[in-house]
Amino acid sequence: MTRHPAALEFLLGRINYERVAVLPYGERQLKLDRMRTLLNRLGNPDAGIPIIHVAGTKGKGSTSALIAAVLHAAGYDVGVYSSPHLEHLEERFCINGQPCTADKLVALTDRIRPVVQQMDETAAATGDPSHQPTFFELTTALSLMHFADRQVDAIVLEVGLGGRLDSTNVCQPAVTVITSISLDHTKQLGDTTAKIAAEKGGIIKPGVPLILGAMDDSAHAVLVEMARNHGARVIEAPRDFDFAYRPPHEVDAHAAAGELDFASHQDEAFELRDASLRMLGKHQAAN
Repeated sequence: MTRHPAALEFLLGRINYERVAVLPYGERQLKLDRMRTLLNRLGNPDAGIPIIHVAGTKGKGSTSALIAAVLHAAGYDVGVYSSPHLEHLEERFCINGQPCTADKLVALTDRIRPVVQQMDETAAATGDPSHQPTFFELTTALSLMHFADRQVDAIVLEVGLGGRLDSTNVCQPAVTVITSISLDHTKQLGDTTAKIAAEKGGIIKPGVPLILGAMDDSAHAVLVEMARNHGARVIEAPRDFDFAYRPPHEVDAHAAAGELDFASHQDEAFELRDASLRMLGKHQAAN
């Protein structure tokens, strides 16, 4: 634990760099090539692990947690990368609901530090600070390293901002999820839901199924068209699945927060009855 403060200082010290005026939101600054370089030099730790990539204005954190809970209940070891953290940085890297330990974070930081220093040296030599990895890129890489070390069966990867230029978008997912679209981060992503949808739809990959949450018609049209152009099958309610939510009779911290019935209308019909939710609210059933 004595080296833990130094590891945190190394990682959190990148935040100031990420926020300086020379790095606004854009392709020059948020380079996916830089993230690819970082992962390549780390041995591409995510290779071969099924990934569920989750974006959306609201609900992506809850949806990520629910996906992980379902997979873990089915017997799989599941890593979840999420942000931001509430108290401790390690909360961003959870396996089966358990955060990364402080000692493990120190070990991971020791491994990534030489690679970061090499990239910083390239930035200094070229006079181009955009070669320097950002805080979010480092935490994304650390999460994948942690999950690979533990040989998880699946990874749920939550987008940080937008989607198209987000550091998580270097992954090759098995499934893509976009939970909802509404006005948020309009300076970076656009001032209409259609523009924001185009940014979040940047995570859509050729041939990879896309699950859509509820959103307005303009955002929906953008994402459906993007999916069509990528040959990605769209799965959405109520056409492909539906659900019914029953709220609890009383709010109790030790009781279920409601019950959910789920029915799939796909070729392989699937039903789930009386599933207990641990997150309160009908919107969590939708997630």
